[in-house]
Amino acid sequence: MRRLAFLAVLALAAIGSGCVEGALDGINGRGAATPQIRSRASSDLDCPDTEIRVIEEFGGRYKAVGCGRKAYYQAACDGLRCAVESGDGPMIPSRDRPDPEGAVPPR
Repeated sequence: MRRLAFLAVLALAAIGSGCVEGALDGINGRGAATPQIRSRASSDLDCPDTEIRVIEEFGGRYKAVGCGRKAYYQAACDGLRCAVESGDGPMIPSRDRPDPEGAVPPR
């Protein structure tokens, strides 16, 4: 019984510290653009991708830092599919949404 209580406390500590949340980032789409950005930054910054740190900012904006340089990127993701543009490139349009006129009103 004591061991079970210890494991429960350990699990709660892991959840509270964000360990589990970080593991789920790829599942819910959060951070889905990171691999594309890392690959692109490796080329743009002329730096091995293992030395690049990607920081997610607000609004789909990312900063990549590595080898004494930094670059900014804009990403728009639909689930795990992402479009990535350089920070000084054009804005990525949002998905086309259906016209609400044909929608059924809620009850």
